[in-house]
Amino acid sequence: MLAQLTSGREPACAPAPKLPSKRFRIVLIKPSKYDDDGYVIRFWKGVLPSNTLNVLNGLTEEVKKNRVFGDLKIEIITFDETTEKVPVKKIIRWSRRPSTKLVVGLVGVQTNQFPRAFDLGRRFRAAGIDVIMGGFHTSGTVNMLGEQEPEIQALVRESISIVSGEVEDDWAKILADALHGRLKPIYSFAQDLQNLVDIGNAPLPRISPKTMRHFAKPTFGTADTSRGCPFACSFCTIINVQGRKMRERSPESIAELLRLNYREHGVSFYFFTDDNFARKKLWRETFEEIIKIRREGIKISFMMQVDLARKPKDFVRLAAEAGCTQVFIGMESVNPQNLKAEGKGQNHVGEYQNIIKEWHDAGVVVHTGYIIGLPFDTKEQVPQDIHYLMDVIQPDQASFFMLTPLPGSHDHREMKKRGEWMDPDFNKRDSFHATIKHPNMTAGEWTQAYTDAWKMFYSKENMIKILSRWNHNPKVYWNLMSVFFWYKNAALIEKEHPMIAGFFRLKDRLARRSGFAVDPLPVHLWKRSKEVFQLFISWTKFFKEMEEVWLQTRKKSEKEERWLEEAQRIQGEIWQALKIAEWQKAYSDAKATLPARAKALLDPFEELSSKILLTRRDLNAFLRQWDGLQGRLQELRLHLTREGEAARSWLDEMARIHRGIRMGSRIQEWQEAYARLRHSLPSKYRLAHAKFDALSNRALYSREPLDRFWANTLDQLKRMRIWNIDLGKLTAAVIKDFFLTTSFALTFSRSTSRPE
Repeated sequence: MLAQLTSGREPACAPAPKLPSKRFRIVLIKPSKYDDDGYVIRFWKGVLPSNTLNVLNGLTEEVKKNRVFGDLKIEIITFDETTEKVPVKKIIRWSRRPSTKLVVGLVGVQTNQFPRAFDLGRRFRAAGIDVIMGGFHTSGTVNMLGEQEPEIQALVRESISIVSGEVEDDWAKILADALHGRLKPIYSFAQDLQNLVDIGNAPLPRISPKTMRHFAKPTFGTADTSRGCPFACSFCTIINVQGRKMRERSPESIAELLRLNYREHGVSFYFFTDDNFARKKLWRETFEEIIKIRREGIKISFMMQVDLARKPKDFVRLAAEAGCTQVFIGMESVNPQNLKAEGKGQNHVGEYQNIIKEWHDAGVVVHTGYIIGLPFDTKEQVPQDIHYLMDVIQPDQASFFMLTPLPGSHDHREMKKRGEWMDPDFNKRDSFHATIKHPNMTAGEWTQAYTDAWKMFYSKENMIKILSRWNHNPKVYWNLMSVFFWYKNAALIEKEHPMIAGFFRLKDRLARRSGFAVDPLPVHLWKRSKEVFQLFISWTKFFKEMEEVWLQTRKKSEKEERWLEEAQRIQGEIWQALKIAEWQKAYSDAKATLPARAKALLDPFEELSSKILLTRRDLNAFLRQWDGLQGRLQELRLHLTREGEAARSWLDEMARIHRGIRMGSRIQEWQEAYARLRHSLPSKYRLAHAKFDALSNRALYSREPLDRFWANTLDQLKRMRIWNIDLGKLTAAVIKDFFLTTSFALTFSRSTSRPE
């Protein structure tokens, strides 16, 4: 599971005093993290909802439903800080209402979120509010290193109750302790990893509609159907928090959850956060229950995490029949030495292709997790491995991570024993920063290799190759297109890892980490204006790139394909005869030396040479332009000054290419070919945009005007319930980011350093 609030040792309970409160308000917060500039990472619309928040919401709803505290009124409020601003001052005011008891749960805290969670916890404690903190960081630290670790003791000193383990059996007891004012410093229920919570009939996770309104895809749910993993990867924290013994929810309870969420919230797509769905004992029964649901007309689909070890014979087939559209596979590396070093013995590089092919044959997209910075990686080897991943293994999607020893992993414990350096700032332990010394790369080289991996995999060329594999399947094609929008925007434009990113980053001026100056309002607005302006420029370039990806990959009819093949053949023959590719290359090399006037005269011809010819008239118009090129080059050469000697040599080269062409009678052959081509155009064919790539001899074209591309794309995505993006609301969010998230009461010129 990605992140789970955890729980612990039950102390002896004192007799319960008479309840002083009439209202018990339980605030569950999934904290975010700070960026490198100290701002809380928050987005206008999120993408990946927190399963931890749903689990704790479900457990608390069960306490409420069962009237554990009698007639006491219980209110549950959830916040996912990656998409919602946590109203700290408002929560403090809630706690001061008469006859109200309030407790804050900081849930699912991962190592990189710990500094932000700690800051929030201290603010609530300063106001006298009880705070409970749990998640993989506290659980892994207590389980592997003990309760005396500095950050655990820092929580104890702040009177923030620590939870280690899973709380299904004990959540009501912890809430009772909070209600009666007797929270213990540490709860720990995970010392024995062989006897953890039985989740078979545990209360089901519950979605919070309030929180889901802040996500781009409101029909996207998360759920854990099992916990644990039988393998022993040394970098993994799962096995030291959730154990190596698989524990499962019953297939019947999973079916109940899916039906309930579909009927009440319209949830139709899930990310099953199980660390390894393929090792469930009841995988067949679970798939069969989901298949029954689909036959009822509830078309559930999902993605899941699996390993690369051999699967039971029917696993892939039944997964696809149950609605699996994507699998996340922890491939980690294509270097066998790296896999051996990290205890990933179940991965065999020679089997990768066949495993992925099996999923592809079943119509399932493959998403790989890949680690940059394993022991045998070098700055030269990593690019070669990524090319091998793209060209030979051919997954459809990839998530890259930098090797990071997290508290709770075997690697971290051993490095700590040896006294090896690890970056002390937990905020950087996000698998996106260099936090240890790599044996073969400097921190800069390692970070560059990581960044380049994203650029290589999500290059225009690789996206075209991937989408071309799936253009026969519109649903998969548009799902992948939406993923590419999300991933490339997050990793290369917003510069955050897609798994924590959403759409349009927001920055609250005052929500800044201790030690960073709070900018005066005018300074903050100026910085944000520049950032948003640059963001929109990047988006414009990105949209144009995605237009071209679509042009080259969209599905065409057989008649169009035949016509396009013939058009490419004829124009390719003409362009080769005219040496257009050589001319374009020479002009591209000359641009840096040519004066502005020369480029103004030659750019239109470069643009003309990239257009596709459809008719005999188009051919004749182009040849007239081509005949006039020699005179234009001579005119430009005569007007160059003495300083333009370098440009003169390039113009001579272009003129030489032009003079060397002898077309003779071939023009008539081309005219006749275009006359025949015109008659074979598909009916109702309206070419609104096309261009011809002289280097590849390929025509890139569309049947529809490109100004309709985005309307069609958004319509497809919405009809498939992929993204729900309202551009008007996005504009409002931009304005709100500038003004409503700042405090106009503060003096403009003051710059202070203050804790969050």
